[in-house]
Amino acid sequence: MIGLLQRLGLSSEKCLSCGGFFSGSSQGFLCDRCLEAIKPHHPMDYSEKIEYVASYRVFGMYESVLREVLHGIKFGNSKSLALLLGRRIKEHLPDYLEEIKPDMITFPSLNIRRFWGRGFNHVEYILRGAEVPYMKVFRRRDISPPLARLNAEKRQKAVLGHMLRDEFIDFIEGKRVLLVDDLLTTGSTIKRLAYLLLSVGAEEVHAYFIAKG
Repeated sequence: MIGLLQRLGLSSEKCLSCGGFFSGSSQGFLCDRCLEAIKPHHPMDYSEKIEYVASYRVFGMYESVLREVLHGIKFGNSKSLALLLGRRIKEHLPDYLEEIKPDMITFPSLNIRRFWGRGFNHVEYILRGAEVPYMKVFRRRDISPPLARLNAEKRQKAVLGHMLRDEFIDFIEGKRVLLVDDLLTTGSTIKRLAYLLLSVGAEEVHAYFIAKG
């Protein structure tokens, strides 16, 4: 399978993390040994607060293998790698779920341009791999480029494209909500989403990130 993907230009010949050749891997970006090395980062610094967010947790730092995994998912359009990453966080996330006891779990929506380019929402597939139930609460009304390409002022404008789906506006009242996203950098996106949830009566908003930049 990997050989076919390589001939089609959809897979790397070597592991993007260690540079070794693949052996028994199922997704064509990282070898099984590197995937097994993905562990929660401890201790994590939570001294920086996120506006509108009651608490948050982060699985790992945006470096080494975890960085390459996220690159393979987002820029290599690998659903299988997203599912594998979900299985790696499966032992870390439940402790936080038990602590905050959310009524619902959700994640940011992709704008049309990003969805067409990738073909799937990567955070949704990570949650599938982690076997966590979720709801698609948000929609997008913009076609902004990735936030990493934008300065602080343009980021603030871009996140305004995140909106709540009309059918969830009344449902959210009184709920404890967990937002899941791939990367914590400036926190612009999660602040916008938390604000939207609180504005329609959410009791509390918490957040969980795959990596911290």
